[in-house]
This record gives sequence, C-alpha cells and structure tokens, in this order.
Amino acid sequence: MSAHRRPLIATALAATAVLTVAGALTQTASASPSPAAPGTSSDSQAAAMHLAPLKQPTAVKPAQDKPAPDCTAAARQPGHRMIHVVGGNPGKNQLSATATKFICGPDVPNDGYYEPTGSPRTFKLAPGAQSRLIALGDFGITQTEVPAAQLIKHADDCAHQRDVARPYNCFGGNYDITVDSAGRITRIDEAYHP
Repeated sequence: MSAHRRPLIATALAATAVLTVAGALTQTASASPSPAAPGTSSDSQAAAMHLAPLKQPTAVKPAQDKPAPDCTAAARQPGHRMIHVVGGNPGKNQLSATATKFICGPDVPNDGYYEPTGSPRTFKLAPGAQSRLIALGDFGITQTEVPAAQLIKHADDCAHQRDVARPYNCFGGNYDITVDSAGRITRIDEAYHP
C-alpha cells in the first residue's frame, strides 16, 4: 500500500469509529430518559431528552422493484455532468474523458457509483474556469481551489497511476463539471468516493 493512501484509510477508520460511538450514545440516551425533576413538566423534559436513534447499517439493502428516488438523485443535478478522466494535457488546457452512468440500487454497495461509458473525447477548459481538488488534511477532507493547469496535471497523473503531490490523492478519476454553450468546462470539481 502506498504511503499517500494511508491517511485516507486512517480518515475512513476514524469516521467509522465516530459514527459507531455516536449511534451507541444515541440509543443509550433514547432508552433511559431520566425522571422529571420536581416542578418541571415531564413531557418537556422527555422531549428535550429524546434523541432519534440512528438507523443500524445492514449488509444488504432491502430489495425493491426499482431504485428509491434518492438513489438516482445524485445523477440528476441540473447543469452538471460527471465525467471520467483518462488523460490530460495542461499545455493545451484540456482533458480526455468519457461520459459516465450512475449505477445504484438495493444490491449496490456504497450507495452507488459512476461507471465510465463510451469512448473518450476532448474537453477544453474555458478561460477563467474554476477548478477544485480534494485535499486530505489533519482536519479531514476539503475541496481546495487550484489553478486549472494543476487540476489537469493531477487528473492526468491519477489516470496513469502516478504519485500525486500532497495533500491531494486520487479518488477514482471522476469529476463533476459544468460547461458553457460551446461545451467548454466552466467549473470542474474532483469527486470524492472512497
């Protein structure tokens, strides 16, 4: 395992531990409310003490005839498209990428994923295009504004399995984009999916 992936794994494990402890504390608080103090309303105190229990994770999602509405919602953000980058050329201010299809459903882990489809095509970035990369820091995961050339180089390095500069990492090569009327990218954000 490469050294630049260790912080990602540590972050994921820490997040899992926090969610597990939070779920246990929530269930304990819901199961044992304290008795009302003299002179206070037991209803208002019970309402203040009530914490909704978290849903327990399951190994398999319940079977349904079709995906729930929230399953495909991520694939339908107005004006946005998800592309899968297969290469980039910072000198020409362009990326080579395929379209994607959102795959989800009751038997799909991690609430779905974007699958590359079709042949790669060239995407040019418009002058002044905004670009953001995912940064892994001591305080978690953030999106950081970077120059377009830096994002293109990063995407190309990830597409060719090369090491990338810290605090960045590779997250599967998918990028959320918006385009202008000429089809040039006006905004591009690296998509995070562990």
